[in-house]
Order: sequence, then C-alpha cells, then structure tokens
Amino acid sequence: MKKELPLSDPLANGYHFYGFPLAIAGTVDRARDWILSNYVHLAYDLDPATPVPFCFYLYDYAISPWLDVVRANRRWLADLAADPVEYCRTAVHAGHYVYLNLDDFHVPSRPLYGVRHSSHDLLLCGVDDAARTFSTYGYDKADVLRRSTIGFEEFRAAYRGLDALPEDCTQVYLYRVVPDAAYDFNLRVVRESLEEYLDGTNVSLRFEMLRPAWERAYGVDVYPPLQRYLTEWVEGRADYDIRNLHILWEHKKLMTLRVERMAQLLGGPFTALAEDAQALEKHAFRLRNKMFFREAAGRPAEFGHAEIAELDGLRKAEERALREAVRQLRNV
Repeated sequence: MKKELPLSDPLANGYHFYGFPLAIAGTVDRARDWILSNYVHLAYDLDPATPVPFCFYLYDYAISPWLDVVRANRRWLADLAADPVEYCRTAVHAGHYVYLNLDDFHVPSRPLYGVRHSSHDLLLCGVDDAARTFSTYGYDKADVLRRSTIGFEEFRAAYRGLDALPEDCTQVYLYRVVPDAAYDFNLRVVRESLEEYLDGTNVSLRFEMLRPAWERAYGVDVYPPLQRYLTEWVEGRADYDIRNLHILWEHKKLMTLRVERMAQLLGGPFTALAEDAQALEKHAFRLRNKMFFREAAGRPAEFGHAEIAELDGLRKAEERALREAVRQLRNV
C-alpha cells in the first residue's frame, strides 16, 4: 500500500517546529484566518547558548483548531515495546503526519548524512510499503524545504541513533487535519496582540499558571539584539545564521497578509495600511537577501553598518503603521 498526505506551502517556515503544523493546517483554506489571527509576537533570546535565538513567540506550536494532535514520545513508544517503523507506518496509513527527531547521520536528505551524529526534527508525510520507504518533509542538503524519502531500515537506524545522543526533543507527535473546524478572523485578538507587540510586552506571562515565564526581548524590542547580532556577524565575531533576517521577513510577510485581510473585511484606511505593510515586507526581504548573497560571496563585511542601521527606519515605519492599525481597530 502507498499513501501520500497533502502539504501546503507554509505561510512561515523558518523553523520546522512551526512550519510543519502550518503546512498541514494550510491544506484547508479556511485555516488562514486562524493563522493570521496569531503569529503576531516575536521573541529574542539573549542567552548565547540558545538553539533558537529569534523566533515567533508561540506558547505551543502544536495547538491549532485545525489540527488533531496525539502527543506521544519516545519513552511511551519504548514502554510499549513498539517498533518505530511499524508505529509510524500505521500512523501514516491512518492519515497522521508524524513529527519527531532523528539522528541526521542516517537521514539521506540531511546535510550531516554519513558525516556526524546529530539530532534534528523531521516530518513523515507518506509511506510506500512496496518500496519500504517513508516520505519525509523538511530542509534538505540544498537547504530547500521539500519532500524526500528514507528507507525503513535507515529510519529505524536514525530513530535508534538518538539513544546514544543527549536528547531533549523526545516528541513523537501525530498531526491530523480537522477539516470541519471553524475560526473566524479575530479582530479583538489581533488588536490586543498588536498593542502588546508595540509595547514589547512579555506575552509569556499570560501562561505562567502553566510554566515559568520566558526572559526574552519581545515585540519591537527585538530590534536592538537583532542589530547586535548582525554587527557581530559583519565583524566576524558571530556565525552566519540567515534565520535571523528570515524570521524578520516572515513576520512582515504575515503582517502584510494580516492587514490585507483586514482591508477585505473593513476596507477604508486598512487599504492604505496594506500598502505600508507591503513596503515593510519588501524592505525586510531585501535585507534578508543581501545578507544571504554577501555570505555566499564570502564578503559579509559588505553587508555593512548602513544596512544594520536600516533596521532603525524599518522599526519606526512599522510602529507608525501598526499604531494606526490599532487606532482604527479600536473604532470597530
């Protein structure tokens, strides 16, 4: 038997852990209003040892009205004495996407295949019993987000390879689309989120009853640490990581889609604000691409302090546009 589960182009994909749920939920067009009602907040972790320095703030990346989620983990599978290949094969045939970490040394699509043992997350989105392969989804050796394949025995080795590695990511999540879910674009949630974003509010405090708050820079306060990182990269004191400006661009891209949706619903001044948002998105995309091409050419210093200073103007223009959006939303 063979089964391939559908995937959409996720509206944001800087990190697998939120790109995968977005790719799955996005297979239902109506999920777009929920996505655009969320993904407003940004957080920058000032701890130099963090694996995720700059990202959207999400209390739980797996929560969505459009996803049914089974939160299994490696310990649970071990307690069941479950064979990982058979467990995942059965899950995919039942319509579940499987999100888990594997040892890249055994994953043919990954850059570290056959080079070094390292844990990385991946999505299973198909199975071919005759070929004895899984379809996978994730960033590959060419740093392109797309489908690949892995044989059953390679998968088993990659799964078991984590037993010898320090491992915090033990999730074996099963995602399945909830096609009849309902969620309308929430103007109140968007307004409140924009207010918090503009104020640099620590939005993790909302969830302190469930886990300790995160010490991060939030909202527009992410710009100074982002500029510090870029300065250190230009001066050769920090490693290249395109995800920093990629996340910034993704945020502006989603903000454009969000304001365009409000223009559809409310018209009036949001039509002009959509043009402002589009300009911000283009600016962020240009900076992202310039960083990428300067690094590829081996000339990061040519990115320059002038480009880093452009983020000051980007922030001011964003604050003006979003404060006007908030003002208009208060009148709705």
